[in-house]
Amino acid sequence: MSDGNGTAKEIDLRHDFGALVVEGSDFILERDEEGNITVDAQGNITACTDGTVNRQSSSHRWWPRESQSAATAPEIGAIESTGEHKGKIYGGILPRDNKPIWFLTAPKLMNHYKAAAWATEQGGALPTFNQGDYLTTLKGEGGALTEMFNRGVSIPAGYVWLAEPYSFNRSHAWCQRLSDGGQNHFNRYTDLPVLSVFR
Repeated sequence: MSDGNGTAKEIDLRHDFGALVVEGSDFILERDEEGNITVDAQGNITACTDGTVNRQSSSHRWWPRESQSAATAPEIGAIESTGEHKGKIYGGILPRDNKPIWFLTAPKLMNHYKAAAWATEQGGALPTFNQGDYLTTLKGEGGALTEMFNRGVSIPAGYVWLAEPYSFNRSHAWCQRLSDGGQNHFNRYTDLPVLSVFR
């Protein structure tokens, strides 16, 4: 970019300094807390990036490198066949942080204590409230998710444990009802289906 005297100026965005807005006479560049960059400009924009480019009228958006592009991302519900997420179910991009999410189903029902330990042993964690809410939006997406949602509506089959304990009774913890997206709490010694989430 030029300073008006024909001299180019460079701005280094590699440092982790949070959000940033740069305004020029014919452009606005914004970098949010997650590292997403949006450029609004009157003229053409040329970019060289490993991220995806999402063009919305004159606004060009580059997602951070850790996000998967639509061209390379697997289908939602597909089981990863290679890489660090091999054997896990791809759940798409979590809207809360625009990063991919994967799920792994435990081979048997477990109480909350054993479920949390199993999820950690797999290298993941039990789903949070927000991840549980997102999970229910994947109903009907097909693939390996079909089995996850094809467990009926009653306890225990239609529920999965969430990470958070119930604040008013520490002997209870939250769970997600897959049939309708509702969240409830049960005694932590109740055996329920278990998912481990990977980010």
